[in-house]
Amino acid sequence: MANTFRTLFGRDGSNAFTSFAISHFKNSIETDPAIPLIIVSLGILLTASSGSWDISNHLLNRPETFFSPPHAGLYSGVVLVLFGSLATYRYHRHSSKMFDINNGKPFPTYLRLLLIGVVMLISAGPLDFAWHTAFGLDGLLSPPHAVLAIGMALCSIGAFLGLISKNNYYDRMKTKTNIETMTSEVNYFTVELKNTVPNDTTTRNKRSLLYVIISITAIWITVSGIIHMISLPFSDTDFFKFNPNPILAGLVATLCFPFLVSFILFTSWKITKKFGVLSASGLIFIFINLVTTILPNENLVPTIPFYLLNIIPIIMIDVLLSLPALRTSSSISSISSVSLSQTRKKIVVVSAGIVLGLTFFMLYFPLITHTYNEVSINPQPVWPSVTASIYFGMIDEMYPILLVSSMAVGILGVVVSSKLTAQTLYDIH
Repeated sequence: MANTFRTLFGRDGSNAFTSFAISHFKNSIETDPAIPLIIVSLGILLTASSGSWDISNHLLNRPETFFSPPHAGLYSGVVLVLFGSLATYRYHRHSSKMFDINNGKPFPTYLRLLLIGVVMLISAGPLDFAWHTAFGLDGLLSPPHAVLAIGMALCSIGAFLGLISKNNYYDRMKTKTNIETMTSEVNYFTVELKNTVPNDTTTRNKRSLLYVIISITAIWITVSGIIHMISLPFSDTDFFKFNPNPILAGLVATLCFPFLVSFILFTSWKITKKFGVLSASGLIFIFINLVTTILPNENLVPTIPFYLLNIIPIIMIDVLLSLPALRTSSSISSISSVSLSQTRKKIVVVSAGIVLGLTFFMLYFPLITHTYNEVSINPQPVWPSVTASIYFGMIDEMYPILLVSSMAVGILGVVVSSKLTAQTLYDIH
């Protein structure tokens, strides 16, 4: 009995359990290559969210240490990204040797982006330490921060492309079944399995949708961070004046944010054609922004109901895009009917671009207040206690001016998304 107790709960038991857990996780990665890629996306989400939280703390002048919660979240996210990237690389090497996928060709695009991004993430830490040592406090836009932000964007895009590739969505979970055929196609292999049951396919599809939601939201958050970096007036220090020109910063925000919102959300629907994916992506973005930029400032807590209203146009577009009329029916034989259907599709797509583009001014509250305050008629210090009042004043003063450009750029976002998804992204359904 004593030996049994020691085996289960003692050091030997602990080692056995740890070995079992590692072995199980290793087998999971080998049978489902999406696992390390989704770890990368989750790590990027954690890192980017922590960075946004850190910006809020700086704006609130809260005392900061190296071991502050935002820093802990940021570095934990980097560790997750590193682990997921190494596991992806190891899996690719293992698959290449086993199935002779590459045939001497370079790594696939998603893996190259991932590896370059990880190198940049790892390099950003020492660069940031050296920068602080030489120049003291830095602003939002600095060379180390730029390296970090670009590395995060590359990692998020690489993980997304890897997750939607054929290799990661074929049913390879049933490894005990008989493999009939293996073929190589565009650096990916396809496995046809016997005795696949509908439940397995349903589970795989649900998991695939979740992967798309997480990975595309990670891209949204990281690219938003880059746009904020080159448009927010938070980069002047004693040594360097990196604040962007106010007019140029306002122009960047006006063109880039509506395009990004429209492009990301429409892409999430385009590659899945499933209701709920677009809404879920929007909800995650809203939740992250709410937690990291609104809740830390007690003066902004009363604005939470206003901010949550952003989900209404997002769900509305999700419903509109998912209407059966948007899909061409196989029973349609009349040329005029097909033409009418295509016209309706274009109208719906353009409407989606218009509505999604218009939401940017509300989705990026409160940080966007600092950008547009610089070009407003009566600029004033944006203290935490007056951020909300200044912002709501801008809705009357500036938002009407931005309507036309927001709609036009939003339409451009869905057009570019349609072209890119048709050419480079694999429709997992």
